[in-house]
Amino acid sequence: MDTRKGFSSLLVLKLMVLLIVAVVMAGCAPRLVISPGMPDLVVNVPSSGSSQTYAAPQGNADAHFVQPDDYFFNEESLEDYRWVYVKLGKLSTAPSPETKNQAQFLNTSTGKQEWAKWWAKTRIATKNDLVLGTEVICFDSNNNGEVYLPPVSNQSARTDSWFLARITDTSELFKGYVLVTDGYKVHMNNLRVIIK
Repeated sequence: MDTRKGFSSLLVLKLMVLLIVAVVMAGCAPRLVISPGMPDLVVNVPSSGSSQTYAAPQGNADAHFVQPDDYFFNEESLEDYRWVYVKLGKLSTAPSPETKNQAQFLNTSTGKQEWAKWWAKTRIATKNDLVLGTEVICFDSNNNGEVYLPPVSNQSARTDSWFLARITDTSELFKGYVLVTDGYKVHMNNLRVIIK
């Protein structure tokens, strides 16, 4: 009988220790607390344990790793498209009557020289730029499955895809993004505007 009491007491003690450990572990686990004023979209920001890392721009590049002498360009005019992919490059031949007003660029992704009928210098958009109809250039190769996010490194910015579209809806700005042509959601930190 004494052996059973000792075994029962030991079992209760073990169960209490396990319960205390579980409560402590639950208190240490990360949790998402949504307050009434918080948007219902949480942008995927990597944690310290994430495999995705963000690099800081070097030299005179901006937060999108775009340098002051970079251009976005396309071989054809963009007038007939709702959105179109554009390339990042360096101007190597200025437009002239001899080149039929086309310019030549060194494509930063392929290293090839390419002629273009459309090109533009850009800057990162400010909140004042985010109005309906504004043409914006957005990074295409980083999204969380729903919202297009800015590039995470110089290499990705200079070798992955960008696209040109127009802002079509700003009603979700409080969630951190706008809608562009064809309903794509683009984070407000992933928008570039053309310098006129």
